[in-house]
Order: sequence, then C-alpha cells, then structure tokens
Amino acid sequence: MPSVLLSACGVEVAEHCNGAKEGAVMSAILGLLQDYLQVSGLKATMRPPEVPSPMVASIANRQHVDLLFCMRSNVSPGGTRRPQQGCDICYHPASEKSRHLADLLLEAIRPIAVDPERVRTMPSPQLPDFRMAKCPAVQLRLGFRDHPDDAQWMLQRTGVIAHAIARATTSWFDVPCKSPFSDIQATVNAPGGTLALRCSPQAEAELLRPLQSGTRLTLLHREGEWQYVEFDGVCGYVLRKFLQIK
Repeated sequence: MPSVLLSACGVEVAEHCNGAKEGAVMSAILGLLQDYLQVSGLKATMRPPEVPSPMVASIANRQHVDLLFCMRSNVSPGGTRRPQQGCDICYHPASEKSRHLADLLLEAIRPIAVDPERVRTMPSPQLPDFRMAKCPAVQLRLGFRDHPDDAQWMLQRTGVIAHAIARATTSWFDVPCKSPFSDIQATVNAPGGTLALRCSPQAEAELLRPLQSGTRLTLLHREGEWQYVEFDGVCGYVLRKFLQIK
C-alpha cells in the first residue's frame, strides 16, 4: 500500500491575523486530507505536532514512506508595509516526481484560491525536508497568515482545500480519489425542479451548472447550510436543505 507522511511544519502556536492558531488550522486541513487519502487506499500518517520540522525527513526515511507532504502558512517579511498574499508550492529541483506533484497541486489549488494568479510552484533545494528525505517531498505554503483574505480562506475553506490536495495526491499515485462521506447517499429534491451547483458557498456565487431533481450526488463535506458535492467530475456547493440524504 502506498504511504504518505503528512506534516504541519509551521509554528504551531503562531497566530493568524483573524485570531486562529496555526497548529489548529493546519491540523484541521491535514486531518481531513488524511481521511480522504485513507479511504482512497493510501496509508496516510500525521507527524506528531511536537516533533521539530528538521526531523520530519528522518521520520519519513525511517518509515520508508513513498511521499513526504509538508504544509504551513507563510508570513510577510518584517518591515513589509502591506502583508503579502499567495500560495507557494515548493519542491526539490532534482526530483522530477516532486515537481510533478507540485504541478498537480498547482492545477488543483488555483481554481479555489483567493487569487489564482498568486499560486505558484518554486524549487527550494535548501529546505531540510528536501535535503534529507529519500522519497519525493513537497512543502505547501498555503497562504499568508498575516493577510486577512488568506487567513480567512484557510480557516473557512478547510474541506475544499483538503479535497483539492487529495485529488492532486491521488492523481500522483494514479488511484481514484474517494470521499470519506461516500457511504451517505444524496438526491436532489428541489421544489422548482433544478438546484444550482455553485463555485462557493454564497447565493451570488458563480453558477457551475443546474442539477435536475432526482440527480444523485457524491457528498464531500458540509459548510453550514451548504453542502460541498461532486457530480460528473465537477465539485461545487448546493444548499443542503434541497438534498434528500439517506
């Protein structure tokens, strides 16, 4: 069974500008990512929070994992007038497999990012995880914790982010991405005959497609009154009250 080591490599007690704690935000995303990967047939384990980041590669080597995936938020350099924004996907330039996963993550994260143009891949050979790890490794710097939009995105879009990362990772392993909630069946039951599938959980968000009553959906996760679903390869949000869930 292919294996992945997940690591929240930021400063656990660091505070985001919206008051959220770095450790709690990263652990929430990685915990849901772990669920997605495990039901998809991958062995996914999380690094204990108390383990220092430089030791992660040693743990990955000891466990003989097939992939080391690290995630953290970023912070603007001191003296910056305005906080920076964006998502950096770092990989070792000597590893084609790492670069390939970085490209897959780029494709998966750009459509859900606050600013798609600020999502980029970058070679980072000096990271300790890359210098020591014997397996392919990537580090995802998900957003800037001192930027209000980035901080809120990381806090409120936990499920969407985890699902996007899961789709990229399972594609890299060439296995189907399954949902940990797929045993719950849902059917569209809209009074007007159709239900809007939208790109984000807001009534004014872009319409992806109308769904006819009777359409069966794959449930991914819930965000308040909205349900994140997948239909015919397209992921989006529908109002949960118009679903018949068994």
